[in-house]
Amino acid sequence: MEGKFKLERKVAIVISTYSQSDLLKKCISSLKKNTDYKNYRIYLVDDSGTGKIGGEIKKLFRDIKIIINKENLGCSKSYNAGIKESIKDYNPEYIIILNDDIEFVDKKWLECVVSSGEKYEKVGILGCRMLYPDRSLQWVAKKGKILSFMKPGHMKESEEILKNQIVRDIIGACFVIKRKVIEEIGLWDEGFSPYYGEETDYCFRATKKGFYLMYVGETEVIHHGASSTKKLLSEKVWFIKKRNAIRLEWLNYNIPDIIKYTFIHIGSSILSKNPFKKLKLLMNAYKYNIKNYKEIKQKRIERNSWSKI
Repeated sequence: MEGKFKLERKVAIVISTYSQSDLLKKCISSLKKNTDYKNYRIYLVDDSGTGKIGGEIKKLFRDIKIIINKENLGCSKSYNAGIKESIKDYNPEYIIILNDDIEFVDKKWLECVVSSGEKYEKVGILGCRMLYPDRSLQWVAKKGKILSFMKPGHMKESEEILKNQIVRDIIGACFVIKRKVIEEIGLWDEGFSPYYGEETDYCFRATKKGFYLMYVGETEVIHHGASSTKKLLSEKVWFIKKRNAIRLEWLNYNIPDIIKYTFIHIGSSILSKNPFKKLKLLMNAYKYNIKNYKEIKQKRIERNSWSKI
């Protein structure tokens, strides 16, 4: 009876896509082929600004709900659009934020994460073991303040890697959220659009509300890895990452750590191959966040109040 109850939980899978229709088709095909759990629906957000990819997918997979952005809005805004549509349309108990470059290989993957979520009431966010296409391990979950218990490119599996365990951070490529987390902390912070840092921020917020994060080591997916951003200019990517890293720090870190990471950002820029260019980009990243400081400060105050409840 308990197992049947778990399998009746409704799951919405929200995928945002920008420019890689081939990987997206592979993702959806593998999802449908290699998912024994049946009580789920897929919501695709076409963030290309043209609707072309959504049209292609609708012809191939008629049961998928397509949401088309009129312009490129970025990850957080697209995820929020998919989440809101799935709640309105399907009323799921779990919502999975899925990258469009994930490939599914374990038919029990969804059953594993839902069962793990049902087993532990205080767990609010889950993520599974993630591999590169060559089957080497990616960074998936951070256990301590800085280091992960998994090293990128490390081929050998260990008992630690295969265990289900509580961690500090879950990477957003396959990010499983209980509905009650969304009800308590809200949607994704759209200030992180177009991409980078939004899932780590969501983990901080969930933790402050008293939820635990769980790494589900008993199942795995393949992540083809940052395929969209590889196509963008490196300077633009570097600026966005620094801008959003600063936002993440100002929203969630204590003052000594904010100061420490300020020096780290400056030092890494000076030691880069093009220090003058990187320092200029870093200065612009700080200017951007200073411009939005009032909004950041208000959110920081609100989040700090959660831990006092």
